[in-house]
Formats: sequence, structure tokens, C-alpha cells
Amino acid sequence: MAGAEAITEGSTADYIPELAHVPKDLIALTVQATSGKAISVANIPEHPATTLQSVSKLIPLIGLLEEFGADRVFSWVNVEPSGSDFASIARLAQFGPRPSNPMLNAGAITLCSHIPGEAEDKFRWLDKWVAHLFNKKLSINSTVLASEKRTGDNNRAIAYLLQSTGSLNASVKETLDLYLTLCSYEAKPQDLIHLPFLLANGGVNVDGERILSDDTVKCTLAIMGTCGLYNESGSHMVKTGMPAKSGVSGYILAVVPGKAGIVVLSPRVTKKGTSVRGEWILEQLSQQLGWHFALQ
Repeated sequence: MAGAEAITEGSTADYIPELAHVPKDLIALTVQATSGKAISVANIPEHPATTLQSVSKLIPLIGLLEEFGADRVFSWVNVEPSGSDFASIARLAQFGPRPSNPMLNAGAITLCSHIPGEAEDKFRWLDKWVAHLFNKKLSINSTVLASEKRTGDNNRAIAYLLQSTGSLNASVKETLDLYLTLCSYEAKPQDLIHLPFLLANGGVNVDGERILSDDTVKCTLAIMGTCGLYNESGSHMVKTGMPAKSGVSGYILAVVPGKAGIVVLSPRVTKKGTSVRGEWILEQLSQQLGWHFALQ
């Protein structure tokens, strides 16, 4: 923890105004080995819950994979690394109409448009899958949600471009309401550890109950490994060997297949949206515990 605290690069993602209020020097970590209980540490023990932001893109991906299967889901979005910014409109315009992968804003927005049901049923679907994947209900930060809606012009542009190419399966307003709600779920690291643990343990929970199918786990880990940190995914995998998903709030969910799930939170992020201190911590865990996949 001390080594991470010495890192002063990065800043909070204040283009979403409410994220600027998160303590920028917070570091919180939860690790759960597949053979043990979760262990949590933080340099600010009573820190507030933080919104998931793009970490939440795993929720519609996994839920739709479980309900519709990979062939159907990947007819809506591609699964190729983009090498582009997570909110790139140019990438979608040049290589569309299908978004490059489900981890980009365009990909997650597209998947949100395919959430089944009418009106409020769609929001209940999100709540159901949140509870299923994290083994508890999570709250929505209404202040962050309002902030997202007020400042979300880039996402509106993406959604209208998707609509113009016939890629959306619902209205722009309905789809964006779902997507921005998705980003506004909030939690502490210990509240999120169930999902990376499941992915590390082949979709099986601590009681030996199968929660996710083998196919969903394989697809999700592959997409996290190639696309989870956008145009930093390659350097992340070289350093850590851990499939992961980042969010601009400072969260990173990481998986060491067969060994452990990890959640790290530190709001100092790069311009590409990755937690600077979080990445350093994952690299140290990889090196010191031999958790890089090349060493397993």
C-alpha cells in the first residue's frame, strides 16, 4: 500500500462532476483466493461507496450471454480490440455499424438496447443481474446519475449514430437511461468481489453452486483480456497477465483464472481511464505471487 501511495500521477475523472468529490488518494483492495475468504484493506477505512462506471459493462454482457448465448450477442457487437478511446465516435463511424467490442461505450450502449422487457422491466432486469453477479443488491447514486445525464452529450452522439445505422433495438432515450443507470450503481470493493471470484472459479460460487456457464466465463475472460482496458489492454496484460475491466471512477476488477478474484479502487486515473495506483498494485501482486498467466 505504501508503494502505491507514493504514486502521484493521474487525477479524478472530473468530466463527470460528481466523481471529482471522491477522495483522490483513496486506495482500497479486496482479494479472494478460490480456496479462501475475501481479504480487504484500505488506507481510508471509512471511505464512501464509489460508482462502478465502466466496470458495470460486464453486467449486460454476462446477463445477455447467459440468456441469449454467444452467437446471438455477438451478432449485435463484435469482439475485436479497438485500439481506440473508450468513447470514440470516429471508431464507430469508420468501422461500424456494429461496435468493435462490448467494453466500449458504443458496445455497452448497444447491449443495453437489447435488454429484454418493456419499460420498467428493463431496469428490473439490471437489478436482477446485479444481485446475481455480486450476490447482493447495489444502490444507484442518484446524484451521479443526474450528473451523467447532464454531461452525457458524447454518449448521446454515439447512441444516435447507432440508431441511424439500425444497431439499436430500442429508442435512444430508453437505451441511454439504462446505460447511465448501469454506470451509476455504487459499491465498495468488498461488495464487488463475488463477480471476479466467480470468473476465477469457473463460474462456481464458494458453496460449489454453478452461477455462470463455462461458455460465459470463457467469453467474458477473453473479452476482458483483450478489451477490458481499452487501448491500454495490451500493456496491462504484459505487466499483469490478468484479464480485467477498468472504470473511470478508479475501479479495476481483475481475475487470476483458477486462483483469485481482485477488486482494486483508486481514483487517480490516466487519460485513458485506468487507475494508476490500481495498475501498480495488480502488477505487484502478479510479480510477487506468481499470478501472471505465463508463470502458472
